[in-house]
Amino acid sequence: MLLAVVSCGCVGERPPARPSVVAADAVAVAGSKTVWWQQCTVAEADGSARCRIWNAGGLVLYDEIFLPYDERAQLTKAELTIAPEPTFPGPDRIWLSNGRVLLPKSRFEDLKKFVDWLKSK
Repeated sequence: MLLAVVSCGCVGERPPARPSVVAADAVAVAGSKTVWWQQCTVAEADGSARCRIWNAGGLVLYDEIFLPYDERAQLTKAELTIAPEPTFPGPDRIWLSNGRVLLPKSRFEDLKKFVDWLKSK
């Protein structure tokens, strides 16, 4: 008889320890084999979202303005709740609990095409 042992990052597991360089209010976002830490704030003046994404070890991957994928009106502080277990997690996008997606301004056009593909558009 063959017995296989499988390890996974299953829903409900505790996130890994937060690296000391990651902001205390950053959300641990579960990927298939890793975690990213994500944090956003909204400027009340213009509704722009400044977000940071760290890898599991605390290295900053993004620290810049993020734009809504849907290109609708800017965000409000009330809707800025990061989904900890999104359907399509990744190190270069932020999925909000209300279904909206934020993409870094510096790579918006490329990543918009990728999210279109993920959403079968």
